[in-house]
Amino acid sequence: MPESTPSNPPTYDYFEDPLFLKTSDQPTVVLSSFLFEGHDFLGWKQEVFMSLASKNKDGFLDGTCVKPPITDKKFKQWFRCDFMVTKWILNSLDKLVRENLKYVKSAEELWAELLERHGSANAIEIYQLKKDLNAVIQDNLSLLEY
Repeated sequence: MPESTPSNPPTYDYFEDPLFLKTSDQPTVVLSSFLFEGHDFLGWKQEVFMSLASKNKDGFLDGTCVKPPITDKKFKQWFRCDFMVTKWILNSLDKLVRENLKYVKSAEELWAELLERHGSANAIEIYQLKKDLNAVIQDNLSLLEY
């Protein structure tokens, strides 16, 4: 990186800053193509994580985007971003799932709660996936159509 001088001020890449919110980052954003209703958690989780990573907000899920002390000038900015990420995740949940999670205090707490409740392999879901996989047949379809 070139040295900054009065005629060459340092540049700042806002998109690399996890605390940066674009004007299009609204609380009504939904992060997944489908609402999580209690099944297909792994697919939903992958979509949500990819959406947040593309916005450089995945650090709010695992705690790597650390909450600064209340005296830090970035505290309010961190708090605002954390609330935004929390709201985006809640918007990506079905009403019944969301109802039990709306009082969490942070995106990290919400994500941990979702992982604890739905992240472990479910015997019924595994059975259904195996059953669905066994039912897949090519029939008279070409490979491309299949």
